[in-house]
Order: sequence, then structure tokens, then C-alpha cells
Amino acid sequence: MDWSLPYDPTDRTSILAYAERLVGHSLREVLDELPPAIDFTRNKGGFGSSLERYYFGYEPNSRPEPDFIDAGLELKVTPLKWVRRRLVAKERLVLSQIDYMTLVSEEWESSSFLAKNAHLLIVFYLHEAGTDPRDFVIKIVRLWDFPEADLEIIRDDWDTIVAKVRAGLAHELSEGDTNYLAACTKASTAADRREQPRSTQLAKPRAFSLKASYMNSIIQDSLERESVVTAEELRSGKTFEQAIHDRFRPYIGMTAGTIAETLGVSLDRSAKNYYAVLTKRLLKPILGVAEDSRVAEFEKADIVLRTIRLMPNGRPKEAVSFPAFDYCEVVQQPWEDSDLRESLTRRFFFVVYQLDRGGTPTLLRTQFWTMPVDDVEQHARECFERTVGLIMEDKVDYLPGSKDNRVCHVRPHGRNKADVIPTPSGGLAVRKSFWLNQQYLTEQLGTGADS
Repeated sequence: MDWSLPYDPTDRTSILAYAERLVGHSLREVLDELPPAIDFTRNKGGFGSSLERYYFGYEPNSRPEPDFIDAGLELKVTPLKWVRRRLVAKERLVLSQIDYMTLVSEEWESSSFLAKNAHLLIVFYLHEAGTDPRDFVIKIVRLWDFPEADLEIIRDDWDTIVAKVRAGLAHELSEGDTNYLAACTKASTAADRREQPRSTQLAKPRAFSLKASYMNSIIQDSLERESVVTAEELRSGKTFEQAIHDRFRPYIGMTAGTIAETLGVSLDRSAKNYYAVLTKRLLKPILGVAEDSRVAEFEKADIVLRTIRLMPNGRPKEAVSFPAFDYCEVVQQPWEDSDLRESLTRRFFFVVYQLDRGGTPTLLRTQFWTMPVDDVEQHARECFERTVGLIMEDKVDYLPGSKDNRVCHVRPHGRNKADVIPTPSGGLAVRKSFWLNQQYLTEQLGTGADS
């Protein structure tokens, strides 16, 4: 745009100071000119584009360089939402489109990703359903340079994505492959596909993105969390996964009781959070981790931490469940945006104990696990869509069981039979959730052990 800018586009401090004027205001309040031609209902990026064009004074673009090129600063505008009186990220933060054909020849230090996204100016606005987007209020503005330890993990994530593309497996990329940096799908239609090198199979268009869980770590920067991996460890050549496994390795083969005694955990073994506390102490045995604290790296990577106890025959003692669903809400969710798909594409960290015939648990191994793409997109999707169909037919008593699907099933997940919620037909039914099949989990735990 051909007008004098009210900030110095070569100076990050000047850009930030100008951006901070946005806090507490809406587009309608800060912009003198906001053409009605911008259709926010059709243009998901309309809010960000309006800030770029009418507030910061440059045209939205898809250049490989940062938006404020002379300051080396990339502008990102992203929504927040309220969840239980806490502001959280509404979605992942999409950073830059992945070009499969050129990615294979890139190296991290000179990568197009790092050149564009090393220094971010993030503008968070509060998305409120039913509110005109012009009236969404901007809540947070901040510069974000990745902390050293985070950047090492992001580099490992980038390497993981690149390795799959180099192997001709771009069509098998999954957000569950990585920790903080993900290769998220980014297409105008579900049928969009792109060519990839070293394979004739077409792949979904994807973009580099920061997981919503990582964005929450930026938003909730003041919350108390414990980091368990140091930058020194990562610089020494260890991956994030190796550093985590190393916390548990000295205790493999010990009983839970012996581990608790060694680490000074006095909690009664019958306590509901016994294994959770034990796991946190194993993650950071020297300094210890408070019982009510959260593990920073696991939060940023959206890793689900689960303790699994195997019976003597090798089958898990407890099934793995997901949060109970609302019948009226689940039928409104398309598969691609469903809560179940989001849960299944997360990464899991299993701490596995083996029970002997007397019921004594011994630490067997630790294992990072991501559900295979085919299992998510075929079997789990089939279970989800069958569940939605039956709910709509008012057949909530006939939802898929463990024999109906290879991966997952539906069963009650309430306090008791009286714990009922409304159905779309106007009736009431026992609260239920999706569960991983016990046999499926047994198969998955039998492979890919990487402790």
C-alpha cells in the first residue's frame, strides 16, 4: 500500500509497539476502513487478512520470506476460545505450506520453514460464536522466538516429516508422528491431492503447523509447569524421545513398590493418582515434580500420558477410553473435525507395567505410540460414522461393540446407570464414549516397543 506506515517496518520493537495497540479492541474499533466486500463467512482468513492489509499496511501474500522482511518477522493471527474459564487455542497455528517436491532437497539450517518462521509476531483474538468477526476482540499480542529446547524438538519434528517425504511416504504423514511441529492437512476440498517425489501415489496437501497444545503453552505461559528435558541433552545428540526413555531406563525390571521407595513416593498404592505421581517422579527423579504440576513438553506436544498394566497373559488390565461424548453434539461433527479423530491423531506415551500372578506390577518398558493412519481413517472412521448413523436412527442401545470394529467401540462411560444425557430424538440415554479395543491395544503394545 502506498501510504506512510505508522511504525518502522525494519524494527521489531516498533512493530510490536504498534501491534500492542490492538489489545482490547476489535477490527471495527481499530480500522478506519473495513470494506464490506470482505466476506468473513467464506474467507476463514478474513480477520488476519484485514489486519495485514488495513492495519499493518501490506498486501497478504504467500511469499517464502517473513511478512516484515526487513525485520525478519512473520505475522500470525489466530483465534482463542473459552474452555472452563480458561483461554485456549481454538485451533492449530498454520505456518507455511509444504512443497513436497522441494522439501526433499532442504537442510534444516537453510530450510524455507526456518527462514520464514524463526521469529513470530502472534496476534490472538477471541472467537465467539454468533458474533460478527469484525467485533472479535484481540486479547494477546506477543513476539515469539522458540526457546532453545523447543527449537531442538521442532527440528526433530521437521526431520521426521522430511524423512517420510524423502521415503515417498508423504501420503502417510500424520500429525501424531511429531511432537510440537505437525504436518496438518490444508486443502480446499477433501479430494485435493498433490504429487510427491519418489512415489506415484498422490498425497494430501499439508502445511507446517504448531499444534494447538503448543499454542496453549504460549497462551498459558504463566501457568506452573515442569520441564523435564534440558537443552543440553538435546544438543548432545539425544532426541526428545531418547531423553524421555532415559528417565525410565534405570528402573526397568523394578516393581512399582521398589520404584516408589527409591524415589521417596509415600502415596498409598490404592490411590487413584498413584501411577501418575510415580510417572512424574520418574520423569524428573532428582528434583522431583509436584503432584499437581503438568509436564511442559507433554503439554506442548499434546502427548497423552497413560499407564498400562498388562495381565500375565499380556492383555491390558484396563481399557483405554476417551472422554464421554454428547449425543446431540457428536452427530453434528463431520469426521475430519470430530473429537474422536482429534483424539486418535494425538501421540501417546505408554508406561507399561507387567503384573505377575500375584498382581505385583513390574516396570516393563516405555513406548511412544501413534495410531497408524489406515486404522484412523478406515476402521476408526467406520466406527464413528456407524455410531452417528445409529444415534440419528434413535438406536443408541445398538452402538458398535468390540466385535464390530477392529480398532474401537462404544460403551457406557458414566458414573452409573442413572447418569443419562439427552439424545437427538428427545429421549435420554446412558452417557457413553469411544474405547480402544482391548485386543487391538494388545497388538499395538506388542510392536514398536522403543524403550
